[in-house]
Amino acid sequence: MDKPLALPIQKIITESERVKTYVFDYDFPGEPGQFVMCWIPGFDEKPFGIIKKEGKGFRISVAAVGDSTKAMHMMEEGDLLGFRGPYGSVFVLPEKGKQIAMVAGGYGMVPLSYLAQEARKKEYKVHLFIGARNKQELLFKEWMEEIGVLVHASTDDGSEGYKGFNTDLFKSNAEKESYDKVYTVGPEIMELKIAQICWEKNIPFEVSLERYMKCGFGICGQCSVDPTGWRMCVEGPVIDGEKLKKIEEFGKYHRTASGKVEKYPWVK
Repeated sequence: MDKPLALPIQKIITESERVKTYVFDYDFPGEPGQFVMCWIPGFDEKPFGIIKKEGKGFRISVAAVGDSTKAMHMMEEGDLLGFRGPYGSVFVLPEKGKQIAMVAGGYGMVPLSYLAQEARKKEYKVHLFIGARNKQELLFKEWMEEIGVLVHASTDDGSEGYKGFNTDLFKSNAEKESYDKVYTVGPEIMELKIAQICWEKNIPFEVSLERYMKCGFGICGQCSVDPTGWRMCVEGPVIDGEKLKKIEEFGKYHRTASGKVEKYPWVK
């Protein structure tokens, strides 16, 4: 889609207390891992991962965490949102082997749900390690089980599945299973731990690296990473494990909306 497009919201699905899914009747050309820039009238433009299900149309899932997304949660079916894209790199399924693992924290399930759907269509065996604070925030768990994904759930409060971090659950499982490739999306501390496990075990993997995006197509440079200068809206957000070794700021710091470097709290 070369020009911005205004689309009416066809349907709104409440996924949890903080997350809603917006359904649009438009055959958007995005692939797993890519994102759209979505204009919320009167507020801002934000990047969101694309989800597709059977048939035409696409959907995005949005957590109400800031002014723009809280405004979206107040919108109704029939209201208009602006779109441009799709942008960014895509997840790639392995050419050899048929067993893959996905590790999702929080809203990382949004891009991975599209990948899981495509992988199941091609008869890959998919293990999903999904983590959330509680049972109510395990996004898309039932949908993933319906399409044949093997779900390994973990929650901080133990209300469902393993009580603790999904990184620990994945690590213990990786001792028993052989994965041809691993995909991870979520908080950067989670992605860092999964990357360390995969590097140690020589498992190919891809990570979706989140950085603050303004233009979405590589002009402003806001989402560039050190020291390569790769723009996460063009060369990313999907980065494979070997390229990730060259991004020195991964797991250490990022840049805020003003461009200021901000260290992660776990870095001493």
